[in-house]
Amino acid sequence: MVLAAGGGSRFGGAKQVAVLGGRALLEHVIALAAQARRPPSPIVVVTGAHQAEVERTVVPHLGNHDGLSMCHNPDWSLGMSTSLRAGIDHLERTALNVEAALFMLSDQPLVSPDLLYGLQQRWHQGWTMTAPVHEGKLLGAPALFGRVWWSSIRSLQGDQGARSILETHRSEVGGVETDPGRLADIDTRQDLRRHAGTFLSTDCVP
Repeated sequence: MVLAAGGGSRFGGAKQVAVLGGRALLEHVIALAAQARRPPSPIVVVTGAHQAEVERTVVPHLGNHDGLSMCHNPDWSLGMSTSLRAGIDHLERTALNVEAALFMLSDQPLVSPDLLYGLQQRWHQGWTMTAPVHEGKLLGAPALFGRVWWSSIRSLQGDQGARSILETHRSEVGGVETDPGRLADIDTRQDLRRHAGTFLSTDCVP
């Protein structure tokens, strides 16, 4: 599940479609999700602010990635919790046999496929939540939540993300050791410029 509903206030516009390395940030993350899903599974893009621009970016890829779909969160301005809820509701309507959701952010193009593989592997080992860690410290998104936690995610309010659930139930989280630099997000145009050269020299996105 790719969360792409934010207003991009610090960026000054629709950062989901800002171009890095020749492609929109959102395109990079969709491609990463398609490459890393094991086994093949639905990919849901949650839109909100800048809906038209985001949808124009996603629509050309609907035929390229099996199982790719979109859902819209009309309450996006009330915070991230509403996008998490909208995505889970969409999954429960359209993919009844899905038992876990791996949440990704549309502004993290440097995430490694190996991390996503690892999060899924930890799930298959029996952990009901999995998340990146560095030297024992939780790092947040991307993170995977089994269906048993979806009601807890639904209870979140405002701009509260699911990291609070990870931290509250730390002993139940299967961690995957990760370089924190690979989780860098693009919040500002300065961030975009800073990562341009680095991004082109990495192999983290197909």
